[in-house]
Amino acid sequence: MYLEHFHLTHPPFVEEPDSEIFFPGAKREEICQSMILDILAGKQLIKLIGPEGSGKTLICRLIAERLSSGYQVVVLDNPIGSFDELLRLVCLDLGMDPRGAHEQTHFFEALQQLLAERRASGMKTVLVIDEAEKLFLAALERLIRHVGDGPDGLDLVLVLAGRPGLDANLDQLAVFHAKVDVHAGYFLDNLTESETRQYLRYRVNAAGMRREQFAEVFTEGAVTKIFSAAKGNLRITNILADETLQASCAEKSFMVLLDHVEPEEEEPFKPDNKVIEIYELLSSNRLVIGALAGVAAMMLVIGVLLSGTGQEESAGGEPVVKTAATARPASAPGVREGGGTEQAVEDVLQPPPAPQEIRDGDKLYRERLGASASWLAGIYKGGFTIQLMMLVSDQAQSSIATTLTEDDYYQVREQLYVLRKKTSPPTIFVFYGMYDSLEAAREARNSMPVFLRKHHPYPLSISEAVKKIEN
Repeated sequence: MYLEHFHLTHPPFVEEPDSEIFFPGAKREEICQSMILDILAGKQLIKLIGPEGSGKTLICRLIAERLSSGYQVVVLDNPIGSFDELLRLVCLDLGMDPRGAHEQTHFFEALQQLLAERRASGMKTVLVIDEAEKLFLAALERLIRHVGDGPDGLDLVLVLAGRPGLDANLDQLAVFHAKVDVHAGYFLDNLTESETRQYLRYRVNAAGMRREQFAEVFTEGAVTKIFSAAKGNLRITNILADETLQASCAEKSFMVLLDHVEPEEEEPFKPDNKVIEIYELLSSNRLVIGALAGVAAMMLVIGVLLSGTGQEESAGGEPVVKTAATARPASAPGVREGGGTEQAVEDVLQPPPAPQEIRDGDKLYRERLGASASWLAGIYKGGFTIQLMMLVSDQAQSSIATTLTEDDYYQVREQLYVLRKKTSPPTIFVFYGMYDSLEAAREARNSMPVFLRKHHPYPLSISEAVKKIEN
């Protein structure tokens, strides 16, 4: 995913050993050259010990590649089996006819014959056994016992590479092989933090990364974090460094998407509704409001006086309250048929209707697109989210913008995060919320309002969500 983004020629942190990208630091080159010199000097047994993922296999491959044409190197990388089975594999590699079951073949004698033929032609043989800690003790004992020239010997150089368990096995056999030094050898230490930084820089530089890009991706904090987790182990360092490149690529690419969102200049709102214009005029002019308030108060007083003059005494001396309808003609100004003067005053005092809230869908869309930058930080925290919807169409953006103005979605807009994938037609993703665990995301999904659940949302990690957008 990140090759094109960083303009790299190849993945710099593949787990498979690559002899073309050999880090010479941390004494790796020194050890490799010393082992080759030992082979050239005719040393019978050469030992390389290191923890898993420390680079033993890569050094074994380099030895095979760097030795001159006068050497034939046989490499066994899964030495599980009996002593005879090991010899059979070596014989096949040296040219023994693979046809036939070989039940009657004496492999020790067959191997001696093959080695003699090569020696006669000026060729020397090196047997490299990787993961030699897997050798059965009996097979390991016989192998060491027969290394060397002579009638009972195998004229070859034996290179054993393995984990520290190989050292323990050789210690057990030391008493049986006084003529062979099983203690001397080489040990691959894990990298220090400084060597880890050198290793990262070497690998990405070999892949074509510029110096300034390295400084942006593998900051001091990032290197410290990788070293703390890997403890200097090359294999784990490769895994973490590769994840760092992927995460950085996802973040940079996403920020590029945000940069490509062209901000639109917001024009001042010009309402079409004349009532809203009048209301805004009133709300901005205190003198007009004061004058209207005075007129309203005066009309209220007039209304009270009119209601008082409508009282007459009945024949029995009780007051009779006349309605406005009986006191004045129904057609009198300010009086509606079926209503009194008080109703007319109330109509005058009624404030103009509040303007309806104007929601700008495009603005809401840009806000949620920008808010996704903080949502993206969940990658480094192992965060989770809920995928709500995905739209693929030329109208995807306008559809999302319109949806955000709807009452239901407007109420939950702060929980919505919009991401855009550059496709044709465009693809828009909408995610809901940020959560610390998958279980929390599931609970949030189950308690969602019905209008959200109709989209069939599902929880996932934020890193998985970003991969969907990048892929």
